[in-house]
This record gives sequence, structure tokens and C-alpha cells, in this order.
Amino acid sequence: MLRNFFLALAVAALTIPASAQVKDQIQKQINDPRLDIFGGYSHVGNYGIGLNGWIASANWHLYRYIGLEGDISGGYGNQSLEAGQILPNLPGSIGSRMHNFNFGPNGTWRAPSGKYNAFGHLLFGFSHTNVNSAGNGLGDTAFSWVLGGGGDYNLNRVWAARAQIDLLHTKFFDAGQNHGRISLGLVYHFGERD
Repeated sequence: MLRNFFLALAVAALTIPASAQVKDQIQKQINDPRLDIFGGYSHVGNYGIGLNGWIASANWHLYRYIGLEGDISGGYGNQSLEAGQILPNLPGSIGSRMHNFNFGPNGTWRAPSGKYNAFGHLLFGFSHTNVNSAGNGLGDTAFSWVLGGGGDYNLNRVWAARAQIDLLHTKFFDAGQNHGRISLGLVYHFGERD
């Protein structure tokens, strides 16, 4: 009986460090992945028209707190015009779409508990818009930048829920515009930084 007790105690003593190593490995992956891939819903305004669409980004972690991020998004929407109902030759609505392609540095802070992450980014690139009404449209491609950030809630070691808010600045038709952008979606933590 005493022999079985010491045998069980020895097995428990050997498995506790092994389980601690596994827990540390999982915690390290949550706290220090090689790549974060994000995808989800995005809402942005363009010339007073609310655009609903998508966003996708990838953040390659070069160091513990610093990474390089690439961000692409698209938004689509229509705005009804009251004048089209009063005067028959005027258009009844305006349609708009915008696509953004930006790249730049990202800073990420990861909570020691592994449950939360906060990040900020400053991205540079270009955006394209089309605004059309009654078959007539205007389009432009221009320099853009994105300043913003957000937070992640880690659901498990590989998945997180993200909320993000950005200021997207464009220069369509040679005039600067500021567009607020809100994004919600999921993050996949891939790999482990060395």
C-alpha cells in the first residue's frame, strides 16, 4: 500500500513539470505568435454614404512588440435622394464603393494573462473609389494612410475576437477626406516567434 502511494507521488511529481511546460508553451504561443491574420466586417463613410464591407489584414511580428502589417478592405453602399422622387429626370440614388490597400508598422501589447491584446498601427498605401448615379460615375485612385488601433480578446490559443477603430485619410479628386472606419472580426494566431 505504501509502495503504491510513493509510486503515485512519483508519477504526479513527474507530470506536474510536463504539464507546466505544455502550459508555458501554449501561453508563449498566445503571447508571442509569429503571425496574426484578421478578417471581418468593416463600416466606413465615403462622401456621406455609409459603406458596409469587409477587411483583412496580416501582422508579421518581427519582435515581441513590433510588427509589419498589411491591410486591405472594401466597402459598398447606396444613398437615396429625395429629389429623384420629386423631379423625374434627376437620379434617385447615389452608389459608392471604396477599396483600400495599406502597409506599415504595428505595435502590439499582450497582457501577461494571455487574455487580451491591444495594438496600434500607422499604415500607408493607396485607395480607390467609385461614385455613380444614373449610370454616370466618377472614379479616382489616391494616396491614403490609416491611423488606428484596437483590442483582441483571446478565445483560446489560436483564435481571438477583435474590435478595431481607424481614421482612414484619402486624397480623392485632389481633396483630402477623413473617413472613420470600424471593424469587427476574428484573428487567427499562427506559429510562434523564436
